[in-house]
Amino acid sequence: MIQGFTDIIFNVYEAFSVALFIKEEGCLKCLSYASFANSFDKNRNIPIEGSLPGWVIKHNQPLIIPNFDKDESTLGYYGNTEGIKSFMGFPMEDRGVIVVDSKKKWVFTDKEKKILNSFVLAINKEIENEKRFFDMEERLETLNAERRILNLFDGLNQSKISVNEIFKECINLSHADFCFVGIEKNGRLFIHDLVGLDIDYNGKECPTGSSIASVVMEGGRELLLPHSSRFLQEKSLFFPGDMLNVKQFFGFPFFTNDITFGMIGFVAMSDKNLKEQSIGFLRNVSTLLSLYYSSLWMRENLEKLKDFEPVTDALQFPVFLKILDKTVKRPDKFSLLSIRLSGIHACNELMGLNFTNNLIKRVFHIIKNCVDSRSHISRRGGGRFCILLKGDDVYQTKNILRILHYSILKCLEEEKIDKSICNIETGVSYFPDDGLSMWGMLEKTEKGKVGIQIKEGL
Repeated sequence: MIQGFTDIIFNVYEAFSVALFIKEEGCLKCLSYASFANSFDKNRNIPIEGSLPGWVIKHNQPLIIPNFDKDESTLGYYGNTEGIKSFMGFPMEDRGVIVVDSKKKWVFTDKEKKILNSFVLAINKEIENEKRFFDMEERLETLNAERRILNLFDGLNQSKISVNEIFKECINLSHADFCFVGIEKNGRLFIHDLVGLDIDYNGKECPTGSSIASVVMEGGRELLLPHSSRFLQEKSLFFPGDMLNVKQFFGFPFFTNDITFGMIGFVAMSDKNLKEQSIGFLRNVSTLLSLYYSSLWMRENLEKLKDFEPVTDALQFPVFLKILDKTVKRPDKFSLLSIRLSGIHACNELMGLNFTNNLIKRVFHIIKNCVDSRSHISRRGGGRFCILLKGDDVYQTKNILRILHYSILKCLEEEKIDKSICNIETGVSYFPDDGLSMWGMLEKTEKGKVGIQIKEGL
């Protein structure tokens, strides 16, 4: 419809060129035109400063030059000299400008200006209608996108799709270049999911105080940084030296029981702005993702809990056997230790279940503090523990047994448990010297036939 008005003006004035320019981002861009000139450049952005169309919109006044004697470069829309003799420009309520030119002198007067004003009123109304229609279309498209994303959560809950499908839709909705999720582990933020960026930063840490991502989690509130924010220039997105030239950022925290455990960020790296109208919906998406990631964390930890004995958090014995079976198939040397509290059942009958459980927990922590982080500790039931020690240092292994015996004996004394009721038995075997069989080593260790038995002191 706008082009139709342009064609009518072109014919009414018998012009050489007619063009409608719209003000965008500090310059004038061609919306429609009609021209005899091959050099008319519809893609050229005309500066407001230093051009005649720019003067019209800057001063918001019509301009008629009936005897055009200026440099044609001030028109801004021709690539070559066209021999223009007359020029008329009319502002469109600070929205843009209509320009009409001719190769004849004295063709534009106040009469033509009044006629052009009538066209301007009609064009303004049409632009307003088109804008309203465009906004309605855009809103409808946004609603459809939001509906698609919400439907995707149903598929996510049923494990029919991956969470990346939701991220892709959110990227399109927000006009972001990429998005990412950070999850907190032991007070530190790590990149968990990353979509839309070719660089693989999954698993990388976002250091506290030196990354924009960590600010969201530390503050526990959303962070909406405008385009070309100074904050984006002062801090790295992920970590110092990540080489990402971030122009705009929307970040939203993940919550569970009022505790911040992660965040999601939407990032623009181009001159295109993130869509501010999407902020409300992205906030809702972050809430749904909070539920998803917290349930994911819970499932992962429930799976891990199956591997650990509930009283002490030691490895379940079947899990320990799998580790031991894999270890005996390797050439590396190791030691197998056993710790047994004899008479633990009598202790249970005399002192009660809570007392016995607390005693077993204390013994487990003593064992855990005496061995290194590479060791595996399992409770076979009652007061029986098995320990797999990596390495071939026999002297160190015997020393650990002495320390364990002394520390556990002291624990029993502190609990005022008589040795006649509950005492300590220990055993050890070495791989491969004491056999190549997993079951053979366990038997020798438990019976104490191979290795050492320590009855008293260090």
